[in-house]
Amino acid sequence: MLTVTAVYKGGVLLPATKIDLPDNTRVKVQILTLPASQAISTAFGSLAGIWADLSDDDLAHTQQAIAKSRQKSSRKVKHLTQRPARGQ
Repeated sequence: MLTVTAVYKGGVLLPATKIDLPDNTRVKVQILTLPASQAISTAFGSLAGIWADLSDDDLAHTQQAIAKSRQKSSRKVKHLTQRPARGQ
């Protein structure tokens, strides 16, 4: 399942991000209007609701994977900041 944010203009839905589908692909569209405060025009806006259909187990697994990735990244950044600059 793919969730994207789009704007309805001139009788056409215009996605906020590129959708990689071949021409003439049939899709099912579910319309959920967003309040103006949630209509994010950044790349992250297209991720709204991406985990809405995950089971509790899948969501917990995803959250754990993200936390593990963040910890790994933090260790790398900390290690890089403690290294002396080249030539010193």
